[in-house]
Amino acid sequence: MRFLIVSGPTREPIDPVRYLSNYSTGTMGRYLVEAAKARRHQVDWVECPQTVETARDLLRELKRRLPKNDVLIMAAAVCDARPVAVSSQKIKKEKLSTLRLIKNPDILQELSKSKKKGQVFIGFALESGNLLKNGYEKLRRKMLGLIVVQKVVKNNTPFGDKLIDAFLVDVCGCVEPLKKISKKKLARLLIQRAEVLARGVSPRC
Repeated sequence: MRFLIVSGPTREPIDPVRYLSNYSTGTMGRYLVEAAKARRHQVDWVECPQTVETARDLLRELKRRLPKNDVLIMAAAVCDARPVAVSSQKIKKEKLSTLRLIKNPDILQELSKSKKKGQVFIGFALESGNLLKNGYEKLRRKMLGLIVVQKVVKNNTPFGDKLIDAFLVDVCGCVEPLKKISKKKLARLLIQRAEVLARGVSPRC
């Protein structure tokens, strides 16, 4: 099958030397690519910010690539907002006290509008509260086959190459807790689940 795997953090420029971003390292995406290739799938990898930098550019790129792929795994950490305007010159520190922001498009929700029959979407959610409720709502809204939900608080973040706690939630609302799982092992599990979903095997609700 053909896997479209998206990883890493997007960036939103403020001026020629500054940008908004997040703590994503792209580790999960690299393991997903490795796991998909090990299963002899073709991989179309979009690595942010190396391949694409901003959320809007990422959306355009994925709209172009999506039609030829069977599975989309959206492991990128997309900036939720961007500056209303990007300065062509470095902004003086004294003028950085206020930065007006505007929401970025919800990439998975936008892509779901052109999702073809048989295509599989898998996403990730970072939540600080109501993990399963919020994760399931995102899964339904974005037409995902599976979502990985992780908790993030100040002293416990899932970023980097570390063991994580997560929940797999499917379209029936079935929850599979994963305790202290490595991202490498999680990547292998997700590729195998994607294969099952792509074959049209539905979860038992």
